[in-house]
Amino acid sequence: MGVFDKRNQMENPEVAECERQIAALNQQKLETYQQIGRAFAESNTPETVQGTPYEAMLGELLRIGRETDFYEKRKLAVQGLRRCEKCGNILVLDSGFCNKCGEKLEPLFLPGEDGRKVCGRCGTPCEAGAVFCTGCGNRLD
Repeated sequence: MGVFDKRNQMENPEVAECERQIAALNQQKLETYQQIGRAFAESNTPETVQGTPYEAMLGELLRIGRETDFYEKRKLAVQGLRRCEKCGNILVLDSGFCNKCGEKLEPLFLPGEDGRKVCGRCGTPCEAGAVFCTGCGNRLD
């Protein structure tokens, strides 16, 4: 907006009100697009939209979700914690069972993106086939 536009708005409050309404409607439009996209993504998979422009985008969303899960688990592990996969309860890292739902917990390592293990206690990447973490000595099996 130029100087003339701002001066015109100050002289005419109705113009300023129209600008505010337009901005609010544009924001509602953007939020509605986001809701449509979220609903579409949640009700489809890359396989259901195979051959369409949406296939790659949904695949990217899945990749981002897996990577986010990896870093959330790693963050908790560095803090000495873990999350129960069944109920979401936060537990001490070396827990064998969830104290909320009773679920037996998986071993203390996380698979990395390239198939390598990542220590569940300290987050250090470990070589494939390693039995102990080189960062903290945690048993990985």
